[in-house]
Amino acid sequence: MRCFLPLCLVLNGLPAVADTVFAQTTIRPREVITADAVFVKDVDTTGAVQSLEQVIGAEAKHAIYAGRPVLIANITQPAVIERNQLVAATFVLNGLTIATEARALERGAVGDVIRAMNITSRSTIRAEVLEGGTLRVLP
Repeated sequence: MRCFLPLCLVLNGLPAVADTVFAQTTIRPREVITADAVFVKDVDTTGAVQSLEQVIGAEAKHAIYAGRPVLIANITQPAVIERNQLVAATFVLNGLTIATEARALERGAVGDVIRAMNITSRSTIRAEVLEGGTLRVLP
């Protein structure tokens, strides 16, 4: 039987070797992952990230130790709003726009819904994190 090696391995029931991203150095929680902190190795690891594009610019949820694979469950989008940060918040409804300043009560990445405190009224609001670190208040 004549075939390419990866195809032969799959057809014969043996696992094919795939790329896996490993940590070059220890990556701390909440640290944004850079290109020099990771490398690719030609091994198959279940649940691990398989390309550098998926990992570079992401934020580590937990510590990832040097020489260990970077698991998909251990990375997330980087936060653009930190807890206690003052941010611009906008509420839009039926053509009415209200802009105010709020204090973030939680960290958040783009698309996350977080709690914040309206500085003027001191009431707690729920808002979606937008690009540029602003909030869109939810009704």
